[in-house]
Amino acid sequence: MTQLASVAAALEAGGAVLAGPAGVGKSRLAAEAVRDDGQVARVRATVAASGIPLGAMAHLLPPRPPESNLLRWAADAIAREHRALLADDAHLLDPVSAALVHHLASGGRTRVLATVRAGERAPDAVTALWKDELLPRLELAPLTLGETAEILAGALDGQVEPTTVRRLWRVSAGNALFLRELVLAGESGGTLTEQRGVWRWHGEIPVTTRLRELIEGRLGDIAGGERAALELIAYGEPLPVAALTALAPQETLRGLEDRQLATVSDPGPGSGLSVRLAHPLYGEVIRAGCGTLRTREVLRHLAEAVEAAGPRTPEDLLRIAVWRLDSGTADDPAPLVRACHVARNVRDLELAARLGRAALAAGGGAAAGIPLATVLNYADRYDEAKEVLDRLAGEPMDDGTRGEYHAVRALNLFWGFGRDEEARAALTRARETMTETEPSQGVLTVRGSIEHSTGHFAAARATLGEVRAIAHPPGPRVAAGTAMIEAALLLGAGRGRQAMESAGEALDMIARMPEGLPSITAAVAIVGAGASVLAGDLAAAERFSEIGYRIGEDYAGWDRALVTFGAQRAQVWRLRGDPAEAIRLCRQAAVRLRGRTLQAGPCLAELAHAYALIGDVPAMRGALRLADELVLPGTHQTEYAFRLARPWTLAAEGDVKGAIGAALETARAARGEPAHPGYELFALHDAVRLGAGDRVADRLARLAEVVDGDLAPVFARHARATDPRELDEVSAALEGLGLVLHAAEAAAQAAAGYRRDGLRRGLRAAETRAWTLAHRCAGARTPALVGLAVPQLTARQRQIAQLAASGLSNPDIADRLVLSRRTVANTLVQVYERTGVSSRAGLAKILGFLG
Repeated sequence: MTQLASVAAALEAGGAVLAGPAGVGKSRLAAEAVRDDGQVARVRATVAASGIPLGAMAHLLPPRPPESNLLRWAADAIAREHRALLADDAHLLDPVSAALVHHLASGGRTRVLATVRAGERAPDAVTALWKDELLPRLELAPLTLGETAEILAGALDGQVEPTTVRRLWRVSAGNALFLRELVLAGESGGTLTEQRGVWRWHGEIPVTTRLRELIEGRLGDIAGGERAALELIAYGEPLPVAALTALAPQETLRGLEDRQLATVSDPGPGSGLSVRLAHPLYGEVIRAGCGTLRTREVLRHLAEAVEAAGPRTPEDLLRIAVWRLDSGTADDPAPLVRACHVARNVRDLELAARLGRAALAAGGGAAAGIPLATVLNYADRYDEAKEVLDRLAGEPMDDGTRGEYHAVRALNLFWGFGRDEEARAALTRARETMTETEPSQGVLTVRGSIEHSTGHFAAARATLGEVRAIAHPPGPRVAAGTAMIEAALLLGAGRGRQAMESAGEALDMIARMPEGLPSITAAVAIVGAGASVLAGDLAAAERFSEIGYRIGEDYAGWDRALVTFGAQRAQVWRLRGDPAEAIRLCRQAAVRLRGRTLQAGPCLAELAHAYALIGDVPAMRGALRLADELVLPGTHQTEYAFRLARPWTLAAEGDVKGAIGAALETARAARGEPAHPGYELFALHDAVRLGAGDRVADRLARLAEVVDGDLAPVFARHARATDPRELDEVSAALEGLGLVLHAAEAAAQAAAGYRRDGLRRGLRAAETRAWTLAHRCAGARTPALVGLAVPQLTARQRQIAQLAASGLSNPDIADRLVLSRRTVANTLVQVYERTGVSSRAGLAKILGFLG
């Protein structure tokens, strides 16, 4: 039951008290509950009227009160004209008005709906409403993340990016009023905008006059010492209490905690107490009220205090460096370089770039420039990274530094400009100049990663051989990188199940390392997801995809990971037969594309593929035009994502013959050098889905011997199935693998076979199965599904079918409907005949789709 339904039910039973923090939506919910009732007396209590007896009620009462029995006179006056009373902010009622509300609730003639602010002292008569059990007290909690997402989508009338939803939910702390003001501020300030059909927040939180007034009203009157302490917390939260008490008296901190302006918590053993503001928006408003000089002073004090207390974590080092930089007291490049590494590891790329540039400007040289260029690569700012690398080209470097420099430069050439041959050649030359073993292994591992990404599998295997030939135990990064390449090569060879296991082992190895390796973890996850798809395990594919997507979310919204795994998650949902969800995921990933990138390829190909499956040709063409603008070619993933989408874009335009030809051409390309058996498998099965199974059955049978996992044998069986009964079995097998759309198409092909053979009962069953499965596929319209008819039942047939599906026996149905048992039995026979279903369980399965 929704909150509104709960309130409405309570009101019908006599009333309720709605309690919750300010801004949670109590008043709005109460008003909505009585919106259509014209006999509701409305009272809004205020501080100004709280000292006047019956001040809040004056507009409801006759002008002349009696000399005695005031409450009865007032209650009678309200009850004569109104069936219910809404008392908003009842905690502010004057004592007489509060007593009147209590009198109305206890009398039973008038329903009472009151709202009170949690944590505020209310008059005894109001408190007695729930303490004496006259009315139930309904606690309204802040909005959940899911409720926030739903509200934002409705308010903005469109899709909202998940990271934007999370940010607004976190900043508003689930407060509906603050959420509304944030949306208005974002729209007016241009930080909340619609991009490619998806709403996204970018930039800082703008503090509008309205938002400042709301927050300042919550903060109340603040003394000078309290404001100074709040400023320190606002710029430093979460701040160790030990550091804060060196700057502000402990009595002041206790006062802020008592007034619920700040909260003190214990993060865990050995961490000490930390303090933060009670609401995220308090900090936004307090910081907005500080001028430049005051801000610098506060930041300098914070840096000095945390340095004196002793930094406890890498994040402390990062915060000190930022405070020093923002206060104008950062003159040593070494702390800035260390902070740049910390920011990069947590993927706060904007901050890492800022710190790297400051370190380079302070004379940090290659030690600052290399991490800066790395960060700029991660942020898809390749031209800027190239400028930094060119500037460092003449710097003296040892083998370790030289290895890092050439690795970053090669990745810049490849990921930024698609120049893979140049990148590989540069790494080969760099390897030839090195004598130290670990830097040499690192350079070779980067080269191997580029080779497998571009489909040069034999070269990648040879490079792994070179790494192993260096008689030196590899470091954690090299070990993780080589494990990723090995898993990718297994996938490239069609060994999906083995690649899944190898990717899982690689992730376990990385998890045991003290150093976080988000880039390599993401690379392993994408291999694991692809391997799981090839093996026919969509649940595992989703798990691997979620690992990668969480990296993008957790590391400050890392665009590259969010785009890559957004596309991978979309592929999983497309294969599950839900193109609408695939479209949603691709659209929210596409808003993060900036310029031409390698990541754009799989994302936009998947988007076009999904649009094609639902027959939205204009949107499909729009996705392909956007791909022409943003896709940087260079990887086999990009090439084959578009190749595998091509048959379905042609089919969507009505060219089924051309679609079959495109599928066969993709299969021929995948048999070339290098061979890609996984892509060939899907291309050949697309030909089967399009009706050309006889042309590819032999090749699919041979591939099923090469590609491991559960998927390839089912695809091969589908190709050689000519008997409709076998197609029924293939449909069931595909559904068992989670490929619902594929299963619907196989069922439709079985129906065509039954029709050809004149088997009416089998035809009905196959048509119903195909229609039922297709109904689960979010509007998919592929050639195999064209012409599926909805199984038709009369009203009487539907009624009896529903009762049978609920488990009632024929005699029970006959008794309930006052029919003969023979009529019920004959009607069920007709239902089974029309639907092709032969059991009550089968009826239960399809009736929900028939409506």
